[in-house]
Amino acid sequence: MNSSSRSLSSATTEEGNYTKNTHGDDVQRGQTVSVENGIDVPYLGTAVSDPGNDYNSSSSPSKLSQYLFTELNPRRADIILIICGFVGGLVDGLSFNAWGSFSSMQTGNTVFIALGASGQPAYPAYLWAKSLIALTVFLLGNLFFIHISRALTPLRRSTLILSFGLQTSCLIVAAAVVQAGIVSPKPEDPRAPIQWMQILPITLLAFQAAGQIVSSRLLAFDEIPTVVLTTLLCDLLVDTKLYTRPWSANPKRNRRIAAFLALFIGAMTSGGLSKTTSMASSLWLAVGLKGAITLSWFVWKDTSDPKTPKQDSPV
Repeated sequence: MNSSSRSLSSATTEEGNYTKNTHGDDVQRGQTVSVENGIDVPYLGTAVSDPGNDYNSSSSPSKLSQYLFTELNPRRADIILIICGFVGGLVDGLSFNAWGSFSSMQTGNTVFIALGASGQPAYPAYLWAKSLIALTVFLLGNLFFIHISRALTPLRRSTLILSFGLQTSCLIVAAAVVQAGIVSPKPEDPRAPIQWMQILPITLLAFQAAGQIVSSRLLAFDEIPTVVLTTLLCDLLVDTKLYTRPWSANPKRNRRIAAFLALFIGAMTSGGLSKTTSMASSLWLAVGLKGAITLSWFVWKDTSDPKTPKQDSPV
């Protein structure tokens, strides 16, 4: 049989600009590979699907996994942390007013512990114990969030969702135990025996507060610690560009002022809600805010956006 009339008995496999027909002949792209019924059939470079390629396609990460594993750009995340400062005010305002100890501000708890070592104050009894537990949980919470974030990549979408999801869960449980009456919904009587059940919401609130401050470091906004104001106020006043105009010329100053006001208003809101509604209302408001933050990470822009250059994280 003439070679020009050989028919192509099966599909060809491609390698670069060449292919091999079933007879082992090298054929270049565009070159005639067969003559069927007197018509030249050029090779157009279409290869038959390879079972190996199908396997690789099916085993590749899903689009959802790729989406969750992308790193987020922290630009505009200062707004998230300012909201967290408001939550910190809500939580500490409630905790101190109702249970006589702080959940977020560990400077105050440290002072209470030191006073307890000297037998002061006489009332409420064992105030130092609640403060010691809150401080210990806060420190352990910091270690937990720091190492988990490092292991999972700090700015990864799934890492931030996990972090704020845990914080929200802690607030939900704390609000539920207060709402259900497991913990007294009324402020503690300073002269009454300590209610040890208060330790449950205090530890939950201290743990989520640790997640907040670690997040401020992950997102590289050290000027918004979300749980403390002493250093923030000093940094604000020592800023040589404090009076710089226009307002947009000094974003760190603006963030510090906003963070201070957010925490102050949060504590004031907590006090107001305790007068008009139940104690749990402040916690449910905190749940709503933290839940909204958690959902926001699902749609946050990642580092692939050319308009938002990547910001390094110190963690």
